[in-house]
Amino acid sequence: MNNNEREPIKFTEIDLGGDAGEGMRIPARDPAAVTPSKSITFSMESREQAFAEEALGRADEAGEPAPFVPFMSYWATYQQMTEAQRKWYFYWRSEVRQGRYHRTDLSYIFIYVYELIHQVGWTDPREGYRLLDEIWTAYRDKFPRLDHYLKEWTADFVLIHKLGIPLIHITQRAGSLLSHELMDLELVRLFQEKPLQIPMELLLILSDYDVQDSRFYVEAGQEDLDYHIPRIVSLAAGYLREKESDQWKALFAPDIPPKTTERYLFHRAVYDARLYGRLLPVTTIPIRNHAPLRSWVTQIIRYTENKLREHRGFKGRLRGVQIAPSIERLVELYLKRELTARQEERPAIVIDSDKLASLQKDTEYVRSMLTVEEPGTTEEKDEESVAPANKSSAVHSDTSGEGSISDPVVALHSEESREPASVLKTDPRLELGSGQVLDTDVSSDQEPAPVTETDHSPELLADDHHAASTDSRPSESVEATNAGSAAWDTSGLDEEWARFAEMLAPYQLEALRVLTGSIPNADLNQVADRHGTMPGLIIDEINDLAMETIGDLVIDGDRIAEEYIDCFENLKG
Repeated sequence: MNNNEREPIKFTEIDLGGDAGEGMRIPARDPAAVTPSKSITFSMESREQAFAEEALGRADEAGEPAPFVPFMSYWATYQQMTEAQRKWYFYWRSEVRQGRYHRTDLSYIFIYVYELIHQVGWTDPREGYRLLDEIWTAYRDKFPRLDHYLKEWTADFVLIHKLGIPLIHITQRAGSLLSHELMDLELVRLFQEKPLQIPMELLLILSDYDVQDSRFYVEAGQEDLDYHIPRIVSLAAGYLREKESDQWKALFAPDIPPKTTERYLFHRAVYDARLYGRLLPVTTIPIRNHAPLRSWVTQIIRYTENKLREHRGFKGRLRGVQIAPSIERLVELYLKRELTARQEERPAIVIDSDKLASLQKDTEYVRSMLTVEEPGTTEEKDEESVAPANKSSAVHSDTSGEGSISDPVVALHSEESREPASVLKTDPRLELGSGQVLDTDVSSDQEPAPVTETDHSPELLADDHHAASTDSRPSESVEATNAGSAAWDTSGLDEEWARFAEMLAPYQLEALRVLTGSIPNADLNQVADRHGTMPGLIIDEINDLAMETIGDLVIDGDRIAEEYIDCFENLKG
């Protein structure tokens, strides 16, 4: 039957008669039977917020000496520690604040780092960065996992407080790169520097060719490629900046829309987001993905490898390498000079012990015949006879320190660092004529101390809380290796000369100073090497500035123009 065929529903109404009953009465409440209510309180405070508040409250707490108690927790906080662990932590923290780094567990270190993130233990952000750097330096060898976490947290700290510290310092400390947006940010900063200096690890992320997978790199050329590629890229970029500025801008300063990335702050740390927020917007140009730049870097790396393969007699060449003729010529000139200098060999020193003993005996005999010894003079004469030998040994021992450079940036372009080492450095033993070996370098196996950005390298103390002795002698060759700064007193010159002097970079002032010297060509080459450029480029830069200010060229060829030589009388080194 269809719905439309249904009959209408009929309702029946029923009326119930009679009176309504009284119903059920509700008994009165007995006050004695009432149970008192209990108040229940709960907090919506997160673990991170609770830690931040407790950390601020314990900021000045000093710990008394206490025994070490092991502690391991994935999310380390005060609440996770026992009373004995808390006593050790605050004692250990007091020692760390005094520069004494006892052996401890990783969870204690994380709590200390969380405190620094929450502004506990410092008032100036640069002081906070220094403390982060010191705790990282002290314990990174013992706990390699610190590199993974602290490189990102330290970078967040630098960005939040706008410290202006190059992020490349953090990557070099950690031995690995930061996230993509931070690498883009650092590359854009590096491209604005003059001269351009990009370390090998950053060039690798700009190249479509992984040179480290090359058979030549693995078997024979790692040292050469790691040394020459960054310098060649620096020279080529400097050439483009000065000679082909349009191409330089197209490669290193392209008109690419900036990209903003939301970066999670202090990811995987116990961090209260009320302090700095949860996300940090990072706006930069995605320069890593710029195809023309990647192609340019790739071709230079491949061309350099081919030239080094040819020089080392390594079979096989990379195909499809195409670079501009001007850059090709620049690379060839650089490698010709560098590889020729490296191939120079110094004569080996061979000492015949038999002849040495015979000469010493003859000398003693002749000296005894020619001198009349008086009482009390024997000791003085013996000391005088030894003096020439000491001087001679001093000459040889001094060469063992050749090329010692404390500044890694100066070492990158230093002439001394490319010279072949002396015989005493390459072979710490002197070969004697009778087949004996005289060991002259007992410390050749010692590793150099790591360079840090802090004023001192923190020491990791042993379990008995005694400081480990270290040999941290400051290098005495820094001033001799680094170029001295030049100063130019222009008080007696016209206003345009003063403006010209103000526009000059330090290395350009240094170049002008050496051009007024007796051996300008050799000295100018050393200045160019130290700053990763070429003498001709420096001269062109100086003349360009001179044309803008005084309206004339001040360098004619490779000499100061004769009519302006008097203007540089007060340019001192």
